[in-house]
Amino acid sequence: MMNRFRKWLYKPKRSDPQLLAQFYYADEELNQVAAELDSLDGRKDPQRCTLLVSQFRSCQDNVLNIINQIMDVCIPQDRAPRDFCVKFPEEIRHDNLAGQLWFGAECLAAGSIIMNRELESMAMRPLAKELTRSLEDVRGALRDQALRDLSTYTEKMREALRHFDVLFAEFELSYVSAMVPVKSPREYYVQQEVIVLFCETVERALDFGYLTQDMIDDYEPALMFTIPRLAIVCGLVVYADGPLNLDRKAEDMSELFRPFHTLLRKISGSTDQAGLEAAPSATREKIRSRFHGSHDLIHRLFVCISGVADQLQTNYASDLRSILKTLFEVMATKPETDDKEKLKKVTQSLRSAALEDCALCQETLSSSELAAKTRDGDLEDPPEWVPDEACGFCTACKAPFTVIRRKHHCRSCGKIFCSRCSAHSAPLPRYGQVKPVRVCTHCYVFHVTPFYSDKAGI
Repeated sequence: MMNRFRKWLYKPKRSDPQLLAQFYYADEELNQVAAELDSLDGRKDPQRCTLLVSQFRSCQDNVLNIINQIMDVCIPQDRAPRDFCVKFPEEIRHDNLAGQLWFGAECLAAGSIIMNRELESMAMRPLAKELTRSLEDVRGALRDQALRDLSTYTEKMREALRHFDVLFAEFELSYVSAMVPVKSPREYYVQQEVIVLFCETVERALDFGYLTQDMIDDYEPALMFTIPRLAIVCGLVVYADGPLNLDRKAEDMSELFRPFHTLLRKISGSTDQAGLEAAPSATREKIRSRFHGSHDLIHRLFVCISGVADQLQTNYASDLRSILKTLFEVMATKPETDDKEKLKKVTQSLRSAALEDCALCQETLSSSELAAKTRDGDLEDPPEWVPDEACGFCTACKAPFTVIRRKHHCRSCGKIFCSRCSAHSAPLPRYGQVKPVRVCTHCYVFHVTPFYSDKAGI
């Protein structure tokens, strides 16, 4: 009773601009949504459950944003380092990442797993439980202080914030690393060597007429298969001291090409030579004797090279895409001044198709207002689709559209993506879409919860 009276007597005004006052009402709204979500049977009313989960994450984003501002004021010199963030792709570093991490920590602490990553989830579960406990301590300390003095930050509150900040940084690194492999500095260096090998390979191929500059400038899809095959040959025959050198130590070897090393040794029966021409005469003759003739040997090598190149596409797709992306940026024809002006105008005209201006990321409607509108049947109109003729590249990965790479509209934001960047589906209750529809990866990760099925089952 005393607590209720104290809360009634001392609670801040909703219009108070101080951070503790903002936190108090943001935290109160989060508790209200959480209480309704806990009392709802998601199997009986999945549409309502999906909407509440979306509101829940929005409220979490808001609470964490205010806590982060408070930490910048309270412990500016004691913030946990986050240098690891530079290793993550730009699409991962997003304003809504903190809320996603909090939601993920709660799901892990409750026994769920991250997108079928069972081993990583089990390893992170103790940290997730400690993080959620620490966050509850922080919320309790901030709520208590908001009912005492809005302009004072106690040492107890500062200590709770320091502990939470350290745990949150540690969990962020573990969680995002489970989604995106984080390379060591040595791995980055070796990957740079592989990029150089690919670039030198393309230079030679252009000189010999195997490729044309137009194919590079047009991002010819066939090059995705051709260039890795040529690079393997060049790496063995022309640049024998490069990243494919069999004499390199295991830790100095590119993970990308290790499968080829194994196959090559099976073919040659030798661990000392990078190619037949580098072997002593007796060894070379012994190797050749295993084949019916030069054509048989070349065919066998071609089959193995093709197999390894295809294995790269399957098992190391992310690394290979990154290497090829850099390759095309380096090898593409640089536009002249007039072309740059044209490109600038086109970029300005297509600015509406960029991820950075996502309308949902800039949502000004509060979660309670959105809930009320949906509850009253006041559904929003779906977003206008970007016209097909206004977009020649995937909004996310910037891959050019071709006869093979088709255009797909995200039903959540209306922008155009390739099939790989819009491979998800989800219901969109704010637009009245109860059945799952195609959405882009950006909307799926930041505006449609991937933990819905886990949360519903908790």
